[in-house]
Amino acid sequence: MRILSITTSLSEDSTTLKLSNKIIAAATSAADAADLSAETEHINVRNLSSDLTDMALTGFRSDNLEAAFAQVAAADVIVTVAPVYKVAPVGLHTLFWQLIDEKALANKPVLIGSTGGTPRHSLAGETVLRPMLSYLKGIVVPTTIFAATDDWGSIEGGRSLNARIAQASEELIGLAASLHGVGTASSAGTAGGTAGGGTATTTTGEFGRRGAQRNPSIDDEFNPELITPFAQLLEG
Repeated sequence: MRILSITTSLSEDSTTLKLSNKIIAAATSAADAADLSAETEHINVRNLSSDLTDMALTGFRSDNLEAAFAQVAAADVIVTVAPVYKVAPVGLHTLFWQLIDEKALANKPVLIGSTGGTPRHSLAGETVLRPMLSYLKGIVVPTTIFAATDDWGSIEGGRSLNARIAQASEELIGLAASLHGVGTASSAGTAGGTAGGGTATTTTGEFGRRGAQRNPSIDDEFNPELITPFAQLLEG
């Protein structure tokens, strides 16, 4: 299983990067508990800022962007984390998703994370990123993770944050396993799936090949030959 984190960390020690690392660690742990072999990769969108701007202005994809988009296509699971400024994820992060191919996330489980100074921004991921990632055909897990300043500065806040991360990570790995027909994981019990008698027999290579497959219903969604003409619908 290839787990790819796409993070817009604007500094080397940002809370956004810390949150991304915590989520990846929890997702890897959930995969291990489900007896799935996990490989992790990371993209910091900050390093692609010039490439993204050039593509937005000229339509030209640099080699760096081609490589990043190829990583997304090859991944089985996506974790996307961004800082929130003025009620929305930072524009550089959303630009990455706005410029990628429309079916880049087809049939891929996606987990949304975000950081901000106040809990008042906690719905930014839901209102901005979830619709965008769903448009890209990603399957976004129910639980999103928002980390405010208080979540890093108190014991109670840290426990609550860790609980949300664990819940979302189990949903992510459970969804990935169910989509590709491996293990017996569920969103409520992924971490204990193997201990409860379930088995996971896939290898990383098998999972990667399954993850690269497209869902026929998605590919055919906009096929003109399969769409009933509007006039015919009115006649019925």
